[in-house]
Amino acid sequence: MTTASSHSSPISLHHIAFDATIRPVIGELAALSLTNPSDSDYAGFIRNSPSLVAIAARCTQRTAELEHFIELAQVSAPYLVRDHVATPHALAILNEEATLALALLPARTAADRHAQREHGFALLRAVQELDDPTLEPLARAAFGIETLSATTAGAVATNALAHAVSRYRELASAQSAATVHRVEDAASLRAFVVEDSDFEALYRDVELHARAATRLAAMLVDGDLARQQHDDIAMALESAQLQARIALLRIAVAPAHAEIERWSRLAGDVIPHPTPRLAATLTLARKMGESLRDMLAAHPLA
Repeated sequence: MTTASSHSSPISLHHIAFDATIRPVIGELAALSLTNPSDSDYAGFIRNSPSLVAIAARCTQRTAELEHFIELAQVSAPYLVRDHVATPHALAILNEEATLALALLPARTAADRHAQREHGFALLRAVQELDDPTLEPLARAAFGIETLSATTAGAVATNALAHAVSRYRELASAQSAATVHRVEDAASLRAFVVEDSDFEALYRDVELHARAATRLAAMLVDGDLARQQHDDIAMALESAQLQARIALLRIAVAPAHAEIERWSRLAGDVIPHPTPRLAATLTLARKMGESLRDMLAAHPLA
């Protein structure tokens, strides 16, 4: 995983030493996804829950890179901006994935709760500047934020989050496959944007995890289980449900995905009675996907 650039020396895109090497770019939702998991793999996902502090820290780094690109673009030749327009697209996609991961995943520690809450308030401040009035209630519901001053309440968590980010930054690098990239990594970021997503595989993943959840739920009800067996199956069930939702979010937020009715039918089948928070997260993902598609259409790759 690369680290954020220092932003101290380049004064325009012309002065950036771009890295032509194409390295993997992995978003937060992709990093959370399990491939053909066993029941023990499912349970292990819950036992070793992802750090929301780490996800928030990576999101902050990507945001800094996006802001850096915008600063450079404002003083760069238009042709250079067009040549590297994939960079802001990629960083936006990666950060939307991070936001959805932070909304979906349970916060199991005080530091995670701070990170989740602060990110929710940051999202609120961002959507309040947009023209879509439906986004603010969705953001509140997705992050479980009650109606109060985003500025005041967000400030409460800032110091705790800053402390937690510094404490967990190295841990973030070691435990997640998710990557953070610099403006200099333009070749990798462009390859990420143009890469064809295997939506059929993701749809199959949703169904696979949903079937596993149904089977595990039946085992909890029907089985004569020892305490440890019960706990293991309960964790596996929670994980299977999360994995189905992660796959649904990956489909919805992908700019190339356009089969909205198919996605909606499957989401309704897999999650027939979502909580208000989960329903808001799913709707937010769909709106994010639409926004990313509009952004790509308005600023196509050169």
